[in-house]
Amino acid sequence: MTVRSVHFSPQRRRWSQWALASIATGVLGTTFTAHAQSDAHWPDKPVTLVLGYPAGGINDVIARRLAVELQNELKVTVIVDNRAGANGSIAANYVAKAKPDGYTVMFGAIGQVSVNQFLLAKMPYESGDLIPVGKVADGANVLVVNASKAKQFPSVAKLIEEAKRDPDKLNYGSFGTGSSSHLSAALFAQQAGIKVMHVPYKGSAPAMTDLLGGNLDFMFDSINTALPHIKAGKIVPLAVTKAQRSIALPNIPTFVESGLPNFTLASWFGLHLPKGTPEPIVVKLNAALHKVQAKPDFIEYFKAQNIDITPSTPKEYGDFVASEDRRWGALIKELGIKID
Repeated sequence: MTVRSVHFSPQRRRWSQWALASIATGVLGTTFTAHAQSDAHWPDKPVTLVLGYPAGGINDVIARRLAVELQNELKVTVIVDNRAGANGSIAANYVAKAKPDGYTVMFGAIGQVSVNQFLLAKMPYESGDLIPVGKVADGANVLVVNASKAKQFPSVAKLIEEAKRDPDKLNYGSFGTGSSSHLSAALFAQQAGIKVMHVPYKGSAPAMTDLLGGNLDFMFDSINTALPHIKAGKIVPLAVTKAQRSIALPNIPTFVESGLPNFTLASWFGLHLPKGTPEPIVVKLNAALHKVQAKPDFIEYFKAQNIDITPSTPKEYGDFVASEDRRWGALIKELGIKID
């Protein structure tokens, strides 16, 4: 068989190169246009709001109300997907690995966003895999005891006194290692100079169940989820973690008023998208979030539960997260807290 060599003239070679370049440019241009059109039409199908804690806790309460409001703004269904476990890292990893097209959004809390990177020996995701969209809200936690123990612990001072008398005898529950309830208790123990036993749970609801059952001595819970039990007389509040008293619990002192001048803490929540999500989608979601946060009924609903709505730009929220990373990274290192 004879193999023939084909030789093109210089003119024909130039024409072929031009044709190939034109085809490539056309393909790339079509792809770019398709992406641009996709961004422009976002969202045109349901959006999933993923959170890392079970139903019944403060994350779930805020996320579900937010989802309803975002549906009205985005004109598509917003589905709440609870993926509990490992202090929210299961949910965070799921979102971090999701397609960056704006249809999988993380409702993030302090644990997933700022704390896990200092707790986990091996992170399943990098903090940079989740980009900030905007801060949603922040709220105070409240130190509560079972009503049957209110005579034994009528105040923060008495609780500290008892803990100092018998180190490691008292125990407390939390939403999970590294959660805002755990960090509240860890900061409390550090500043009060006491040793108490930590019992982590997979969320607020199961921890509260054991507190109500008398299996825990105390717990830091969000005011939002603790309030019904407080009103029912099943648990008694001793102090709130913010610098100011709660509108919902005006007669309950702050920790500063209770003798711990450096104790202030807020649990906070924000929206995040997978790294690589186009900026126009980030901007659109932030704008929709702002519209929801400006609604008087949305503000008042949470204000009554001592939850402050906190609008921000993506950059402002990112800067806030960075400051929280520094604060909690230092405390976790000092206390040697780890997730087994």
